[in-house]
Amino acid sequence: MRVAITGKPGSGKTTACLKIYESLKDRMQISGFITKEIRERGLRIGFSIIDLSTGEETLLARKGEGFPRVGKYRVFVENMDAVAERIQKSWSTSDIVIIDEVGPMELKSREFVSAMERLLESKTDLIVTVHYRSNHPLVMKIKKEFEVVILTPENRNQVVEEVLKRIDS
Repeated sequence: MRVAITGKPGSGKTTACLKIYESLKDRMQISGFITKEIRERGLRIGFSIIDLSTGEETLLARKGEGFPRVGKYRVFVENMDAVAERIQKSWSTSDIVIIDEVGPMELKSREFVSAMERLLESKTDLIVTVHYRSNHPLVMKIKKEFEVVILTPENRNQVVEEVLKRIDS
């Protein structure tokens, strides 16, 4: 089973992944990560990655100076490289891998791109979120090979239920 969830920012992609994870974590071995906003005084200042196997949180990007950049955020590629390494070590023992997200920040890491390419070649069940406008070759491959679900605020609960039914069947 391979599902790619896409949608505009704020449509609920991360929330959908978290709901799927919460529903499955007590009965399946799940690896991968969730990307979470970092907020201060109500303003988004960056993003972190939470490893679903360990709960470890790693800084992905933060407003400020430095390179590489995506918009106003400096991306900490070395941290994404470490996440990619952990994913590679854990997916073979996982029932399902959740990757939130294959987006412009994560794709700055060559290690992540390589890990994702190897993961796509495996037979592992995958749920990934992808940036809806990305034309990166890896994202285009995912969109071509996976069942693509466009998430909206109106359908997000239904999409979670449908994905969970597919996993159970």
